[in-house]
Amino acid sequence: MSQVSGSRRRGRPSAGTEIDSAVLLRRALAAFAERGYEGVSVRQLARELGISHALLNARFGSKRELWFAGMNHAMTTLEQELLAAAPSENADDLAALREGVVAYVTFAAAHPEVLRIMRYEGAIDSERIRFVAGRFVAPVKAMAEYRLERLAAAGRIRLISYATFHYLITHGGGGPFASAVEARLIGAGPPRGAAAIREHAEQVADVIIRGIAA
Repeated sequence: MSQVSGSRRRGRPSAGTEIDSAVLLRRALAAFAERGYEGVSVRQLARELGISHALLNARFGSKRELWFAGMNHAMTTLEQELLAAAPSENADDLAALREGVVAYVTFAAAHPEVLRIMRYEGAIDSERIRFVAGRFVAPVKAMAEYRLERLAAAGRIRLISYATFHYLITHGGGGPFASAVEARLIGAGPPRGAAAIREHAEQVADVIIRGIAA
């Protein structure tokens, strides 16, 4: 797809060529998460990053392509982490689902801007949310539904829709990271540090998996 094709080479940027693309994409996503797609100006973003507007255009072409490149980079990272956490195909389905929950919540802690963007984009029908849903959410949905249906057929869990499972994890488990200010105001600031994040992820996984167990 053109919108996720990576860097372009146009013109001759005068400054900032030493900045890694992954850093630029992460900072860009933070801006989209804070101000929404329509509220981000590429020229303003370039000033905030301390690089030339020409460089940002040369690497990503436009705001649209910058958004797609940023989300593609972040969601590919999530995809890789879910695959790395996945047990073998013959592993217990319930254990596999649990590891997937832990991996997602851990990712949410490291990339809260992605959750904020998804909450914003999820309320608007656009090519952006359709890209993420089709390219990244659909494969995870198919895999999770396969395991959920097998577990339900075996009488090990109550049948639960993928949508319920999905939002318990994303909006539930990922909530403290996506809504850090609210979390602090209710006295439950997002966990900090690898050990605390892992503990939170494990608790979320236990609540969900034990909650659906027959």
